[in-house]
Amino acid sequence: MAKQMLLCAVWALGCAPGLLLACNGTATQDSSPDINRPDLHGIAVFLPQLLENNQNSPFAELLQVVARHYKEGKISFSIEPVKRVYLDASDKNADFRFPIMKVREGADDATPYQFTKEMLGKVTFVLYTHKTKPLDKEDVLRMANLAKYNIEAPPVNWGFPSKSVVNLELSLKKLNLGRVDGVLWAQEEADYLVRKFKLSNIHRARFDDYPDVLFLNCNRRGDFVHQVLNRAIRAARASGELQKAYAKVHRPYQDWQP
Repeated sequence: MAKQMLLCAVWALGCAPGLLLACNGTATQDSSPDINRPDLHGIAVFLPQLLENNQNSPFAELLQVVARHYKEGKISFSIEPVKRVYLDASDKNADFRFPIMKVREGADDATPYQFTKEMLGKVTFVLYTHKTKPLDKEDVLRMANLAKYNIEAPPVNWGFPSKSVVNLELSLKKLNLGRVDGVLWAQEEADYLVRKFKLSNIHRARFDDYPDVLFLNCNRRGDFVHQVLNRAIRAARASGELQKAYAKVHRPYQDWQP
């Protein structure tokens, strides 16, 4: 989504000795000894319509709901370049990062990050294929071992070969011209571009729903942030506010065709 970097990537980082971590990933050093400082700052990637600013875009309002249920301190975030959000494993720049989805349990193993146990909601991924050769999830998985289809998607282990989306707009335009077999992406961001550029040669099929989570460092600071964010998300959900705010970010699968 510029969630084009919904990474569950593995970085080879050395383990920091002596850390007792809740996460299963590769430990990193704390940037500060003050691991329990109450104010939290996150960083996020720009998303058209959903996360265009940190004040009144739908994703910003969702985080504000969580922040209202965090009584111990303040929660803030800024929109940063993709590399800083996903490739910088230090907690110096951020206590949490988003957006990201968890493809499966254990997806954070061996990474320098941990995912929040509490999800914000579920994000629907749609398989976009050419209308002259429509495919669905079963088609792609059935041919996974043969690598028959040229699918572009976020760089995670989907269970079939795929190439990483570098620019979602370009990937969808290539698909519209029949130059790739499919693009797998989050519904709202991809639908927005399909409509904006009137890509009428595209067929849509629901792929699956995934937990929409925040991700944090694998160190003691990350463990602290994990605990307090989980409590705030649970409280926001119990109030009913989280669900209402999330409905403005991601909705259940919408069955329509361009």
